[in-house]
Amino acid sequence: MALESYADLKSSIVDWMFDRPDLATFAGDFITLCEADLNRVVRGRKQITVASLTLDGDSKADLPDDYLEFRNVTALTNPRRRLSAVAPGTRDDVYPFRQAGYPSVFSIDGDTLMVLPKTTAEIELEYFAKIPALTDANSSNWLLDKFPNIYLYGSLKHACLFIGNNERAASFGSMFNGLLEALIREEKGAMWARGNARVAMVTP
Repeated sequence: MALESYADLKSSIVDWMFDRPDLATFAGDFITLCEADLNRVVRGRKQITVASLTLDGDSKADLPDDYLEFRNVTALTNPRRRLSAVAPGTRDDVYPFRQAGYPSVFSIDGDTLMVLPKTTAEIELEYFAKIPALTDANSSNWLLDKFPNIYLYGSLKHACLFIGNNERAASFGSMFNGLLEALIREEKGAMWARGNARVAMVTP
């Protein structure tokens, strides 16, 4: 069977768990758990997204619902200014007073981004987004198109854990991890292998 859609993947999970056809009811849960595993570690080209954030009066904005990890945060001043990431504790030590000024740093607390000094400028957030979840309404995504076996083995691992078959869970988990490592290497190579080191200052 081709693995081209959410429905195909659910059917394959049942086929591979040949001794437990009753697991069809839970196939969607196994896929969701697989996606949670993937979102913890996969940071690929297809996940790179850009969003515009409007800061409130406290110079804060909510992060997008699909946010995983930032790549760049830029204040859309004139000229544009790339902001530096700081820990919340460092932020509060360096900026104990919340005065307005030229934005310089940002920090992330939970689901909120804060920029200091306070600014009314729009913020451009370049970030890694979650892998689009498979559902009946969203039947495929870039990862299922490219690596359907990752989805299958990751889902089967959780199916085996669900029924307490630790031996098969370990087997599927090993195949899942191997493919996942290959995907991560491929994505890192595509994004960084040809990059050149550059000194962030004026050079002679």
